[in-house]
Amino acid sequence: MAIGDWLADAWQSAPQRSRTIMTRRLAGETLDNIAQTLDLTRERVRQLQEEVETALVAAQVRNAPGLSQQVARVLGDLPAVPEEELAALLPTRATTARCALYSQFGAAHPRAWVGYLPGYLTRDRAGLCTRLREMAALAPMTGREARQAATDIGLPAYPVVRDLLEQPQSGLIQHPIGWIRRARKGRDLAYLWLRQEGEPRGVGDIAGVAGTSDNAIRETMRRDDAFAQVRPEGTWALSDWHVPGADHRYSNAVDAVVEALREHGPLDHERLRTESQRRYPVSAWRIDQCLSSNLIGRRADGLYDLVERGATPIEDGEPRRPKTIQIHGNVLGLELKVDRDLLRGSGILVNRWLTWYLGLRTAPSSRHFRLANQPGAVVVTRRTSGSQISSLRAAALSMGLVEGCTVVVLFHLDTERASLRHTCSDGSCPLG
Repeated sequence: MAIGDWLADAWQSAPQRSRTIMTRRLAGETLDNIAQTLDLTRERVRQLQEEVETALVAAQVRNAPGLSQQVARVLGDLPAVPEEELAALLPTRATTARCALYSQFGAAHPRAWVGYLPGYLTRDRAGLCTRLREMAALAPMTGREARQAATDIGLPAYPVVRDLLEQPQSGLIQHPIGWIRRARKGRDLAYLWLRQEGEPRGVGDIAGVAGTSDNAIRETMRRDDAFAQVRPEGTWALSDWHVPGADHRYSNAVDAVVEALREHGPLDHERLRTESQRRYPVSAWRIDQCLSSNLIGRRADGLYDLVERGATPIEDGEPRRPKTIQIHGNVLGLELKVDRDLLRGSGILVNRWLTWYLGLRTAPSSRHFRLANQPGAVVVTRRTSGSQISSLRAAALSMGLVEGCTVVVLFHLDTERASLRHTCSDGSCPLG
């Protein structure tokens, strides 16, 4: 008789109904469900299952008394061990009986994101999920890093881990560049691509890889400590590269101006510009833009200081009105050319006269206009770096506009509503 056949004999000696119950329980069926289909009470089903388990353990004690210790050593504290490794400890044709016996030693299928992982056993059912979450928390990472992480964390073979991480519950996406988080796709693609490139890159290139607009990825990187903008070139690097000119303390030039005033107190224009540029190497023109921030003002003696210390905010003076903006009563019209950035969903830079006229004379400030006949709204914003209106992509697409078309945004100042009109002249419209 081959070694292990004692288990097959013990299994076959059990009544057929008891073996059926045991098989169904190992497959994950509940006592209640089995009881209902066999017309038994729940307690009776439990008793029949226990009788089989007791008989198998008794046979094991007689024939292989050290087996439970061997199983414990193989399982250890691992989250998932291939069943074939445990099968090698007890060769038998009664594979269901072996699973039933090992369950008495604390072995069970580990829990994955949704249900149990077949083909593996563990003594810690929740351990696999816990370690998968640990691995997911390491994202973004390249495929090579993912394979190494799976090994270091003690997860099963990488193909199994890869299949589990591809499930929506993991929160990750496998991309050719590596594993990225679903909720932070653009940011993680930018991060991995910069790592791959190994040197600073322009925001347009990064946005192309991230699949988002220049403004969106710029704002994402600006708010993330993992990225640093290199001045004065304006390219972006990873913070841990320590590239000369890459600032790691300030998210923008306004922060540097505010800190200069906070540290030195009221300053004249020349000293304020010098102290700010020492902290954040940008042009004098950019420092002057920052003076429109609602955090910064002027005192009666002409020195610049913080508004929180009593300085008066500096409002924009009236700039020259461009020909692309017209006023008729309570309606303001802004003419725009539909270009690639507008159709991609980027914010649209506009002349500062628009925000001045709308009363947005310090930064940041904004005014909302609900679109009357197209989806969404138009938000006009004054920032220290300039003025812009929010994306018009949805509205432009709903009108069937293409690159090269001309539109006018009409702002109805008395009702806080806006509308778009297609204004291409006859014979010059790309739509024909």
